[in-house]
Amino acid sequence: MVRKVLIVCAFVCTFFLSKAQDSAVAPYQLPDIPDSLTTPDVRSEYLIEHYWDNFAVEDRAYLEAPLVVEQAFVDFTSIMRITSRESTMKAIAILLKRASSDGDILLMYADIADKYLYSGGGTFVSDEAYLPFAEAVAESKKVDELRKLRYIYQYDVLTKNQVGMTVTDFEYKLPGKDKKYRIKKLKSPYILLYINDPECEDCSLATLRLSVSQALLQEIREGRLTILSLYPDGETEEWLAGVADYPKEWVVASMENGERCFDLRVMPALYLLDKDKKIILRNTSLEEVEQTLKATKEM
Repeated sequence: MVRKVLIVCAFVCTFFLSKAQDSAVAPYQLPDIPDSLTTPDVRSEYLIEHYWDNFAVEDRAYLEAPLVVEQAFVDFTSIMRITSRESTMKAIAILLKRASSDGDILLMYADIADKYLYSGGGTFVSDEAYLPFAEAVAESKKVDELRKLRYIYQYDVLTKNQVGMTVTDFEYKLPGKDKKYRIKKLKSPYILLYINDPECEDCSLATLRLSVSQALLQEIREGRLTILSLYPDGETEEWLAGVADYPKEWVVASMENGERCFDLRVMPALYLLDKDKKIILRNTSLEEVEQTLKATKEM
């Protein structure tokens, strides 16, 4: 696996040599791995920790040749997939320390990281790996405040409602009603928070699968589970028209500005909460929810 990654990196770097020369910047060059490191694991760990050694991260000339940087970053994320968390986070910290010396350069790397680590433009999406980029921009004194806004929002979303945290307490309302409720008032041992949009095809399929789950229906009838289906964009006529299609056993409601509380890059979003409103599962699946609830009965 490591050999394949190195071959791909070498090939891509060679391909971009002419592109880099056209842009009057040096191409990316892999670090030399000491011969004394012989096992694939050790060699890959060394590679990622020294990945940026031979690259002039701080050179503003690369602002005019972003494709060179982007391809180097894509290969960097490929190596992340086979290295330890500790080595990956260390390598990211090294990169950001160098990039943070210049606001424009920091933004260039953050934009690329957004594309490949956060927004799903590549094969390796990782909130944990992306978070340091959003944090670095949000805290930088060299980046204009307006240009920070997107990263501040991302940082805020990524640092709330994670597994083990107490879910953000929010208000929701039932269809056609004025009274607002808070999730902390729900008293069942478990709550399945199902954030969805009926106009989303994946959401429609998920709604169907959840509604025919006999395991979840049994949990509801036993009083162990509440399914709270939430439309995150406020009460609209389009949403109201489809409310009757949800199972009568569910609590169906809407909330305002759901994206301020939850990571809604992928819809639907499923969160399983315990009685204290702590998040047990985040962005999970029906299968995981069923297995987790079954396991709690067997404890």
